[in-house]
Amino acid sequence: MRLTDYELLFDLPVGEYSGAGVEGTRTQTFRAGRQLEVKVFPIVRLTREARREAKSRRSRPCVAVINALNRERYHARILEANYTRRAIVVTLPYAYPVEEYAMCSLSEMLDIYERDGLPFDVEDVQRDKRNFIARLKRRMAAAGIDPAGLKWDMTIEEGKEPPAAGLPAKYHIHAVIEGEGVTPGMIESCWGHGRTHAERFDLDDDGPMRLARYLNKQRHPGRWWSHSRNLKIPTPTVSDRKVSRRRLSLLAADIMKNGREIMERLYPGYRIVEEPVVRYSDFVAGAYIYVRMRRRD
Repeated sequence: MRLTDYELLFDLPVGEYSGAGVEGTRTQTFRAGRQLEVKVFPIVRLTREARREAKSRRSRPCVAVINALNRERYHARILEANYTRRAIVVTLPYAYPVEEYAMCSLSEMLDIYERDGLPFDVEDVQRDKRNFIARLKRRMAAAGIDPAGLKWDMTIEEGKEPPAAGLPAKYHIHAVIEGEGVTPGMIESCWGHGRTHAERFDLDDDGPMRLARYLNKQRHPGRWWSHSRNLKIPTPTVSDRKVSRRRLSLLAADIMKNGREIMERLYPGYRIVEEPVVRYSDFVAGAYIYVRMRRRD
């Protein structure tokens, strides 16, 4: 059974620990940059009732919430593992001529879109993104810098305001870019569709997770988010011996009472940045634990 299904079944904030049917425990540890995530959950033999319940919950709103949370965590790991303080967080906008709209008919406004190279759909934005990356690489090569070292992560976002009747939606791109010699000015000149807004990548405290939440706020399909192929994709180390069944019972109860002190003692050099999660289930024995920490300076 997939971990997502375990998470669906573990939805009770409090409960009585039971080891009935628990065949063992699994610990997943993600290390990405300064971030450390630990998941501990039981290995169980599922009853028919538990399987039916898991299947029914996949169609409920709680699945969307869990999937969104997992996307944010996955994205944050990639940001943590690949970018330094030299990375540039930048918004790549389009210069929409708002002042002209009130004086034009729909057909004239569509002509303006065509004239100014404004996107009619997300495919047009993806084309502009590819052209931007190609121009940026050419600029790096012209400066004697190997463009293979360019790292980027881009999310397309659709404007919040509904477009005027008959007009396409408004778009912009959020990007994290890092490469030798790459500057905000170079990014703006290579983009060429509007004035950009850039700032440095925040590695302090919980900056990568906050950025990941912001980049995933629209929860569009995967094609709206892409990244360069040279990024490291963190994978977990898995152990079925690190935490015994009895230890999981004690750990779950202790973390509910004093999770910060316990986890920071178990992982010296790290500090808790998010309240530890302990969940129980009416359908599956054991307990589910999730902890996220960051390495101390």
